Amino acid sequence: MGNLSISWLDLRNDTSESKLAVSFSDAFEFQLFQRHQVSQDSLQQCRADIICFEYDYPDIPSLNLLQQMRKVCPDCPILMFTEQHSEALAVWAFRTGVWDFHVTPLSQTDVLEVESSLQNARCFRHEVGDRLPDGNEVRLPDEVRFRAPRQDKSVLQPAINYLEIHYNSKISEETLAGLCELSPSKFSRLFRQTFDITFQEYLIRYRLKQSCRLLLNPVASIADVAYSVGFNDPSYYARIFKKYIGQSPSVFRQQLQEGAGKSLSGELLDVSLSA
Repeated sequence: MGNLSISWLDLRNDTSESKLAVSFSDAFEFQLFQRHQVSQDSLQQCRADIICFEYDYPDIPSLNLLQQMRKVCPDCPILMFTEQHSEALAVWAFRTGVWDFHVTPLSQTDVLEVESSLQNARCFRHEVGDRLPDGNEVRLPDEVRFRAPRQDKSVLQPAINYLEIHYNSKISEETLAGLCELSPSKFSRLFRQTFDITFQEYLIRYRLKQSCRLLLNPVASIADVAYSVGFNDPSYYARIFKKYIGQSPSVFRQQLQEGAGKSLSGELLDVSLSA
């Protein structure tokens, strides 16, 4: 790797040692900055050939630091690692100019692939500046802007991971509570406190979000889409879809098709699921 230098900004809420940072520390000239050491005034001290931002669940101040770092080091490749599974966050990262975005935890194979890709980091520098957005900073995703992540989310993460895999099946609160090693009543209360909605409400919104992507397929019927994301009654799905999205699934699909020439992975699919 030569004398390639990395600044690792550990902006996790968790104060324990970052196992991911340790996995990279032997392969590079490595400097670790913990959350309490990083501020907008100290970003100049974090300059390096490559800059890595590690988050568990990023909040507004920590994401603002990444945006500011792009201005301080416009020609440095920035990598972002986060536990948060979020398409909107990934879109925000790439629009901000992040070179690469990874959802953790990473397997050992993933770590080796990232290390290998960084061998050519110096070749990236002349291209990185082109990713710096013009004008105003990129707007933060609503899920970050309006719900500052809490440390309680780490307790609930096993439930969220399970839900994102099994959302199209029947899921009980008892099952998720057991995964988090909580009683059903404690799980229900903590979930509501953390996400400002009940578990059932969260599940409905997640299923609807997945159904928006499936509606891109013109061959799938509305009923097929409903069943595929876990709704057993297509009529109920259509009513719930209109309640949250503001229009019927068929009208929404038509708008998607009319916007086929636009970026369907951008704002068009970044559907607001607010009640």
